[in-house]
Amino acid sequence: MSFVHDEPGFAPLLTQVADQTRIAPALVEKDYWITHALWALHETRLDLWFKGGTSLSKGFGIIDRFSEDLDLMVEPGRVTALPEVSSWTSLNKGPVAQRQAFYRALTERFVIPAVPVDRDNTREDKYGRGADYLGQYPGVFVANLPGAMSPSVRFEVGRARVAPFVERPVTSFVHDYLDRIGMLGEFTDNRPHAVRCVHPLVTLLEKLDALSRRYGRETIEADTFVRHYEDAARIVRALDRLPPSEISARTLADDMLAQKDVAALPSAYDPSLVLDDPAKRAAVEQAYDRIAPMFWGPRIPLDEACGTLRDWVAAMRG
Repeated sequence: MSFVHDEPGFAPLLTQVADQTRIAPALVEKDYWITHALWALHETRLDLWFKGGTSLSKGFGIIDRFSEDLDLMVEPGRVTALPEVSSWTSLNKGPVAQRQAFYRALTERFVIPAVPVDRDNTREDKYGRGADYLGQYPGVFVANLPGAMSPSVRFEVGRARVAPFVERPVTSFVHDYLDRIGMLGEFTDNRPHAVRCVHPLVTLLEKLDALSRRYGRETIEADTFVRHYEDAARIVRALDRLPPSEISARTLADDMLAQKDVAALPSAYDPSLVLDDPAKRAAVEQAYDRIAPMFWGPRIPLDEACGTLRDWVAAMRG
């Protein structure tokens, strides 16, 4: 068998799926390649943990937003050829050099059929705390991607909190369509079936922390954090149907604070959730509107999202 993207009819298939889902062909296409890339990385025998917005969308079905980056933590797993790292946190020269060597060598381990991967050196961290990679997929409709999206799959790799996590299957609009019409079995199954997805409660607390820190700056860049409002509100509204967490939200928040995964416990009265600064509110509202093309489902209005988050934080803090 071969991959569906190897077939001459792949481009018409993308158009058919777009017609069925009412999602632009360029977004259907990118969603497929993200799924294919995640499957291929699991086939490398590296140990992977998946987090961030794409995990919320593809791992848990919480958000109806395209998040084009794959946020990953990567460990060698059964790949023995990668350089050893004695410390992932020390800023001493030795450990920093080890981490830099690890991330350089990781480029060659990111083997994805039909998608060449290169290191994005424009985002190189001099302390070796993480690395970015770009997978250039052979897109047919990339010219039609919304302006905020790039014609590649970005892998953001670094150390992160990954507990608790849940193993989840990941699929795409293309795979789901082929399954519905009874043709999925005609192609190589390039869907990952057991992805370690960080529990959304962790992501919720991280996003609340990011909102507080970035909104609190004297000059804000709302485009860099505005997606967190709706993502976090969607997590709150999905909590009753998510896999149970090993620990309560408050215990998790306290532990993340102790481990310095977040800078502070969230507050229901945080300025980022109250939005009473006219200039900052205007910047956030404008950025909130600009990301509209990345959504394929109904959105939560900004004030409603803030209200949902304030109520949850107040209940969590007791």
